[in-house]
Amino acid sequence: MLGKLIKNEIKMSAHTMMNIYIAAAVTIGIMLIAYAIDISWLSAIATVALFLIALIALIITFVGVIANFYKTLYSQQGYLSFTLPVTSGQLLAAKAIVAFLWMIVSYAVSIGIMIWIYDYITSLIGENNLNMIKTIISMFRSMPGAKAIKGYIVLLVLAVFVQLAFLISELFFSITFANTRIMQKLGAAGPIVVFFAIFIIAQICNFLLTNYVPITVSPGTDGLVFSFGTAMSTKDLSFGVTGVIFQFLVSIGLFFGTGWLMNHKVNIK
Repeated sequence: MLGKLIKNEIKMSAHTMMNIYIAAAVTIGIMLIAYAIDISWLSAIATVALFLIALIALIITFVGVIANFYKTLYSQQGYLSFTLPVTSGQLLAAKAIVAFLWMIVSYAVSIGIMIWIYDYITSLIGENNLNMIKTIISMFRSMPGAKAIKGYIVLLVLAVFVQLAFLISELFFSITFANTRIMQKLGAAGPIVVFFAIFIIAQICNFLLTNYVPITVSPGTDGLVFSFGTAMSTKDLSFGVTGVIFQFLVSIGLFFGTGWLMNHKVNIK
């Protein structure tokens, strides 16, 4: 049943999310045509538009995740969602998974667009990209072993995933808690108040943990090197994992808290 929920969730949210990606594809097409027939002013306008699309894609995805979660659970449509033959946990899991996927897609598209624009501009001004690539390769060769670098990159990607999960769990918890009877008095300000309260508390805890219980990892010649009790260094590739672990645990707690509120405390309007 969870698979059906995820499939339906993707279909519902795709109508909003896909528009921005279609706009990006059309703009890239215009850039290519302008470049092929040498229309510099049209190419410049399309480049600026594509840059704006890269920024807007993240905003639209963020707003879309919030709007979809609220609309399908806590507006008039919420009655239908809660009458489905599924648990609140399954509803929450489906929405969290799809929201996570859309956030990943939006980040990937935005980064891809920025790389495209950079490559396009450098090709126009005649910069030799081959020299840049050779410089990057030589830089990585001077670093520790390839195995350690690969592991380090994997950790960085996982850290980004954890931060996205933390953001989504915080959003879902804030919206859900704001729809309990005691918080509905605040109206539209409720989710904002809850979100920033959680954010501030989490940042304070994260700061204390990373300073008093620092766990760092850095690439070494034989693999990743973990160290405890050593603050991160700005001179090497040290990466603090204490904050990532904390955000991961808080994300789990917020998701469970959201599920409990959905089962016991939510007051659907």
